[in-house]
Amino acid sequence: MAIMIKKWLSVVSICVFTVMADAQTPTEKELREVGLPWVEVTTVGGEEPTCDYLSPPPYATGSGIANATKVPGRLRIYDNGECVYDSGEYEKDVGGMTIRIRGNSSAYQDKKPFKVKLQRKADLLCRGNDDIFKDKDWLLMKEDFLPEGGMLLNLMIGLETARLCGMPWEPQARFVNLTVNGDYRGIYMLCESVERNERCRIDVDKETGYIVEYDPYWWNEDVYFSTSRHEKKYTFKYPEPEDVTTEQMDYIRDVLNQLEDAIWKGDYPSLMDMESMATWLMAHDLLGTTDAYGSNIFITKYDDTADSKLMMGPLWDFDSIMRTEDTWAVVHDRFDFYFYYLLCLVPNRGAPLEQAYLSCWNQLGKDVPEKMKEFLQSFALSEEAAALQTSNEWDSARWQHSCPSVDEMVQKAIRWFCDRRAWMDSQLLIVGTDTHVARTAPRHRPSSASYDLLGRNVPRNFRGIVLHPH
Repeated sequence: MAIMIKKWLSVVSICVFTVMADAQTPTEKELREVGLPWVEVTTVGGEEPTCDYLSPPPYATGSGIANATKVPGRLRIYDNGECVYDSGEYEKDVGGMTIRIRGNSSAYQDKKPFKVKLQRKADLLCRGNDDIFKDKDWLLMKEDFLPEGGMLLNLMIGLETARLCGMPWEPQARFVNLTVNGDYRGIYMLCESVERNERCRIDVDKETGYIVEYDPYWWNEDVYFSTSRHEKKYTFKYPEPEDVTTEQMDYIRDVLNQLEDAIWKGDYPSLMDMESMATWLMAHDLLGTTDAYGSNIFITKYDDTADSKLMMGPLWDFDSIMRTEDTWAVVHDRFDFYFYYLLCLVPNRGAPLEQAYLSCWNQLGKDVPEKMKEFLQSFALSEEAAALQTSNEWDSARWQHSCPSVDEMVQKAIRWFCDRRAWMDSQLLIVGTDTHVARTAPRHRPSSASYDLLGRNVPRNFRGIVLHPH
């Protein structure tokens, strides 16, 4: 009897929640009038994008996806009640679009991130009649749900912080509501993708330029390369992986090998642009990122001439910002990228980076927290924020999660930047009158990770000499 009652209560609970969710599912009229753009995707035959899920091979990390289906269809955008963009019905190279699931671990949740490829270039952010922003590749980004909630604004906050720090280019993005085949999917950020476009995205030479990513998901890519000294794995954003020649791969691998050797010799400023390196690191420090080292570390090279230095950026992946209270971004403390070697491991090798860091802080960085406070206060009072709050309630009902209000998330971020300015000021000290040293090398936090003598992460049962950083 008790079991029957428990089952009955469970069914009642499900029914009650379903009624509540249905009651909060937005109508077409509400989507048109709420105040955020509405992205309507309709696929051919109502087909849903699918993918397979993969586990990493030994000595690799992360969870990935494969065989993501590219589903053809039509995409329309409504803003202020009017249709401001219509891709038309799908016809290869003529009209319409394809949509597929994107991401790695983020694709494992019920709410999926998507990549859209238009058959004809367009500016989905609708920034006027100028065709400068037109492109075929666009992203529909979503924020993951964590028990503490409050990640809805992370991408907006991260991109704006990076821009204020002086990164040469960061993707533009806008909050939207998304439906797929009439099914409400929630709040997304309609966003530019990281790719070459000399007019509006990353301007590298079409014939001899490079955009590569230090990528822990290399094992899930068909084309990648590894450096010699540290065996760091890189994948290609440009040229397209299928277009990369053997000569191109050999060239960029040789350049990154030279960089790794130069780091140990101390002459890395001849190969890496110090301002971009310092700006990238400073932006993550201001954001307090705990996952800056894990993925989405992009490096660009304008062309294959000796005058073209490696550049860091753009910043990407803001799932884990505003978490390193009273300490630096985690990228300082890990072997995964080169900052630990420069700032902590190799004596006196970090001076050029430290000096560039302090210069960037004094010129732009120290003013970023106050500018972010003003940006967030203005956003909180905007019609967009009010529309986002209504949409936030719809999203919470659709995906059965709780989330702080938009205003609560804004106030939390404002407190973060106010505290961050004071803490970073206390860490960035000027030593002497002529020598400026940004003391960016932190204490190394205790870690259960194990490394071999080349700094590669190894499993606990690894046989050989193992380092345990403290």
